[in-house]
Amino acid sequence: MSMNRSAAESVNYTECLIDAVDEPLVSLNRDLRVVAANRPFYQIFDAKPMETLGRVIFDLGNEQWNTPGLRKLLDAVIRHKTTFGAYELERDFEKIGRRVMHLNARPLNGARGRGIIVLLSIEDITRRRSIERKLLQAHEKLSALSVELRYSAAVKAEFLANMSHALWTPLNSINGFSEVLSDEIFGPLNAKQKKYINNVLSSGKDLLLLVNKILDIAKIESGKTGLSLSMVPLAKTILEVAQFVEEAVAKKKLQFELELADSLPAIEGDELRIKEIIFNLLANAIDFTPENGSIGLRARMAGQMAEIEVWDKGIGIAPEHLLRLFEDFFRVDSLYSRVTDGIGLGLSLSKKLVELHGGKLSVESEGLNAGTAVRFTLPIISGMAPCLNPEN
Repeated sequence: MSMNRSAAESVNYTECLIDAVDEPLVSLNRDLRVVAANRPFYQIFDAKPMETLGRVIFDLGNEQWNTPGLRKLLDAVIRHKTTFGAYELERDFEKIGRRVMHLNARPLNGARGRGIIVLLSIEDITRRRSIERKLLQAHEKLSALSVELRYSAAVKAEFLANMSHALWTPLNSINGFSEVLSDEIFGPLNAKQKKYINNVLSSGKDLLLLVNKILDIAKIESGKTGLSLSMVPLAKTILEVAQFVEEAVAKKKLQFELELADSLPAIEGDELRIKEIIFNLLANAIDFTPENGSIGLRARMAGQMAEIEVWDKGIGIAPEHLLRLFEDFFRVDSLYSRVTDGIGLGLSLSKKLVELHGGKLSVESEGLNAGTAVRFTLPIISGMAPCLNPEN
């Protein structure tokens, strides 16, 4: 076999090898001249064989490959038979503009020992880099927004706490003096006076309850609320809250179904806070269920969690409002909701208290006039550090 034939076979072998690859690939001899290039190379770089074959790679196009870094790497491949991968090159390429390329190279021995052939693969990662940069920019914007939101939440919590404290003292004073007058300690009242002072006292207590809820939310959001943990007998606690709402249930002539599993254990939690959660949910069910309707409470164990569900057959919730239910002060705007008490804090506060215990709270409704179910879980063992003296 002649030397020319051997060289031709070497070239043919190289060409067959690189043509089987879908990404741009060129082979270089030890002088770094292009021996062969595949179809994707010519297509992507809009090049022609006569402009490519036999030329030193650094002279191609507008000398876009001529960089100190690539020269050093290719020299090491030739001299020491090393390889390199993921070398990133961002340049202005003739005919196709600015591009970011990933280059990988490895040496191969030529046929019958005819020197080293370098296989150089090229991957256009311009679009990927563009996406990564946009994602990085979006991440930076989200991080800045997160900081801003945390700051806004802290400012809101501080404002609510300060406002609540400012209202709390005069409200207690109003309620205290109203009770003194209502008890007729300083003299008897006529029927009209008695009615009016009782209205003042009732409204004052409602307002004080609202102020306390706002203060609770502010403390939770600022991380200043702890739990006074103890072993809470769950069934007994639920029955006590159920008895507390009996009068409101009877007043609206509601049917109240109570289903407690036999296996309900004592759980580790803050008894007063757990009662508050259950009361808030029952109060909502009562408020948003028309007279002669039905509400209920179910409690059972679900693994290592106690699961409690408060349901009603009331006005229900439109799908577009479900995601906003846990916003502070959010109330569904409907003819029925406008005549009910409250300003939309009970559900939000309950969710925060449940999560403070390490549980989860969710709301389900099939739509308007289809009723609502609020389900929450509480772990048997809280996992929260006890707060023996929570801040007042």
